[in-house]
Amino acid sequence: MGKDLRSLVTRCIYVGKMNDNVRKLKLATEELKDLGSSVMKRVKICEEQQQMKRLDKVQSWLRQADTVIKEAEEYFLMSSSSSSSSGLISSSHKLEKKICKKLKEVQEIKSRGMFEVVAESIGGGIGGGGGGGLTVKDSDEQTIGLEAVSGLVWRCLTMENTGIIGLYGVEGVGKTTVLTQVNNRLLQQKANGFDFVLWVFVSKNLNLEKIQDTIREKIGFLDRTWMSKTEEEKAAKIFEILSKRRFALFLDDVWEKVDLVKAGVPPPDAQNRSKIVFTTCSEEVCKEMSAQTKIKVEKLAWERAWDLFKKNVGEDTVKSHPDIAKVAQEVAAKCDGLPLALVTIGRAMASKKTPQEWRDALYILSNSPPNFSVLKLLDRN
Repeated sequence: MGKDLRSLVTRCIYVGKMNDNVRKLKLATEELKDLGSSVMKRVKICEEQQQMKRLDKVQSWLRQADTVIKEAEEYFLMSSSSSSSSGLISSSHKLEKKICKKLKEVQEIKSRGMFEVVAESIGGGIGGGGGGGLTVKDSDEQTIGLEAVSGLVWRCLTMENTGIIGLYGVEGVGKTTVLTQVNNRLLQQKANGFDFVLWVFVSKNLNLEKIQDTIREKIGFLDRTWMSKTEEEKAAKIFEILSKRRFALFLDDVWEKVDLVKAGVPPPDAQNRSKIVFTTCSEEVCKEMSAQTKIKVEKLAWERAWDLFKKNVGEDTVKSHPDIAKVAQEVAAKCDGLPLALVTIGRAMASKKTPQEWRDALYILSNSPPNFSVLKLLDRN
């Protein structure tokens, strides 16, 4: 074999090995990008919704990930240039060694990116933990009158014979607020006994695959083949992970039966001690979901409703004119004891300082139940 031919064969071997490592580096880099996006999403939720501060170790990891991704992308350009030119064997060999080293670096940083907790409150409390749990923003005003219900749900989480808990009641009565309180309280307790605390918004148009995708993201399962998997394959993977862990799954706004087994969620039992809590407007859905405990969320009594309304309007507005106080009580009564309506309409009326504005609001509410369209009308008046 001539010298030139040996040189060509040797170069082909080096280029082949380099191309193989480039493919591995590209895959690892894409996985690191996905993981970085997931961590940043959790950080943003904590910072923007809870005014929390990202942990220093998380910020440091994000910087390292960003740097190594940029460096890897430079190697992709260099390898492309090297493959298309007939450079020296020594230079190809050096580049191949650098790519191997960068691959190990990417893999090492990726292995450190599965954070249980990503942020802390200014006072030092922990958030964003529980295996991808979401600390959901709530409003203190809306919790008035719902403390007893929250306490009852909390006790159910500690009971052995209650695995599925259904919260039901009319729209706007505070079911989501109760679910939020319990979710947040669980996440704030570092030693809560659960491996995963998961929040899924279901909504009227039930989409099982969307539920699976949300759960997958929050349990930290990162696989680039996920989107090409069938519903059954996704269910099998979710079941494989959750069946080995204790989890608390919060499902908000359930309109019909959700086949959780089909989604891959193991049924709570005495062995796994997992819990499922959901909200719905229908008591019938509680039965269809096999809830062992059904809790009805009631409307507020008048005294509590009036206090909540005044708190959001402001005493100054209520007392700004003798005629306003009487009309304000009639407006509050139209909110029918629903915390969401009392808070939202109360805030909309906070700037209304004339009796005529209040009478206009009462007229609007007398002809339409409190909803988004009514609120827009109140804002205009």
